[in-house]
Amino acid sequence: MKKIVLGTTFTALILIGGTYHLQKKSNTKHVEIPYIKAVYSKPVTYDPAQMNDGASLIFSELVYEGLLRFTENYSIQAGIAESWETSDDGKTITFNINPKARFHSGEKITADDVQISLSRMLAPESKVFKYYDMIKGADEYHSGKSKVLEGIKIIGTNIVKIELKSPFPPILYVLAGGTAKILPANQINQKDFFKTPIGSGPFKMISENKHDIILKRFENYHGETPRLKTLILRAVDQDTAMKEAKSGKLHDLSSWPLSGMEDVFKQGQDISTVVADTWIIGFNSRIPPLDDLKVRKALQASIDNEKFRKKFYPSAAPAFGYVPQGFPGHVQKKNMSTKNVAIPPHSLIKITIPFGLEKSEEIANFFEKELKSKGWNIKTEIMEWSEMMKRYEDKSLQAFLVSMIVDYPDTEFLLNNFASSNPDNYSGISDSLIDNLLIKARGLNDRLKRYKVYEQLAKRVNDLSLSANLFHSRPHYWIHNCIRNFQPNLLAVAYIDYRKVEFDSKCMFGGEK
Repeated sequence: MKKIVLGTTFTALILIGGTYHLQKKSNTKHVEIPYIKAVYSKPVTYDPAQMNDGASLIFSELVYEGLLRFTENYSIQAGIAESWETSDDGKTITFNINPKARFHSGEKITADDVQISLSRMLAPESKVFKYYDMIKGADEYHSGKSKVLEGIKIIGTNIVKIELKSPFPPILYVLAGGTAKILPANQINQKDFFKTPIGSGPFKMISENKHDIILKRFENYHGETPRLKTLILRAVDQDTAMKEAKSGKLHDLSSWPLSGMEDVFKQGQDISTVVADTWIIGFNSRIPPLDDLKVRKALQASIDNEKFRKKFYPSAAPAFGYVPQGFPGHVQKKNMSTKNVAIPPHSLIKITIPFGLEKSEEIANFFEKELKSKGWNIKTEIMEWSEMMKRYEDKSLQAFLVSMIVDYPDTEFLLNNFASSNPDNYSGISDSLIDNLLIKARGLNDRLKRYKVYEQLAKRVNDLSLSANLFHSRPHYWIHNCIRNFQPNLLAVAYIDYRKVEFDSKCMFGGEK
């Protein structure tokens, strides 16, 4: 087993930083076998304007391209934009499109494609509107009052200008993210476009079947040409994935935050890192008895997160609040005891656990046994991920185990989940203080002052007991021994740069284990 540890230092201003230990390179030419990456589910959607799950974002980063991209450590780099410039008042960003950028169909990418694609993010049916609502005219366009989005303007064939309501530096993170993808304006509204979508990313979609999505290297990609010729996303549960990895049928299990102690690591590389997430039991305050703050507080206090973490994810970091490590508002020590909690009168509470985790049944039994022993009327259920996501989106889950990922490296985007007007507000909470603090934070250009507001926001969210916070991932990624240049992304698994990943031909065909 080869063990590599990545990115473990934190600072307040750059959030998370780290020094990468690069895997050695060997002969990597002429390796034509497919690289197979296991994912816990097929994408819920191929439409960036509808994306709200990790599998969809993984697909998006491979097949689509935006104006910008993330690096491994939260920095911004060029996507299809060759260059960009922000005005002195911080309200206008001008992007120059790389003239070499082309769609998989061979067509050149123009400013018209950018305008149409980004306008879709603010359309009435968009599920990601909240990330783009600082663009000028967003509210009018989203509500249908205006047919034209005022804040995205075409200046020339390859030049587009984005105007904001007020200065908002984190908008660059949004434009580097998994939903801000540029698609062909002349095809995007065709009925079957998203059955086999066309993007401009490093890989193009060829076909799919029940479990696999087959991607091929885009030979005319404008950026760094991928070293892999074929990449397959294979949807399997965690148990099956680990069995297939041990038998050499898979090359990548990075979709799961493993502990490093699993048997599969005896035969592969163990690449450990930190990521910006919090695993939680989310509480839906729309459904009684979780509409009662006393019940939520008592349930939160009754869930022994440290006992759970040590039993199932011992390498993870303790979670004492909703905000991950390295972000303003992160809580570093426990504020309440799980002993002698008064259990208020309550009706049945159902906790949903996603199918596909290595120990889904054990996890479900853990919560049911632990909470029943403390006097709770609790039932757990295990649900397929695709069905769970549907229930999450229609807000019919009562309590549920999920990983809350920071979509972008700014606390704003995590705490905005609790805005009263946010359709993605899983908790159903409507709190004027949260809404006012979010508005206040957006009005501050001074980053340190904005961070102070984020700390107030995080405290308010924690005080309302909208989740039981279980742990922050320190995942161990299993990667096949013959893979080189795999570098985790400190933000999320979806942003791993597969352009650099390659096979070591000597290892694959020369007998090296």
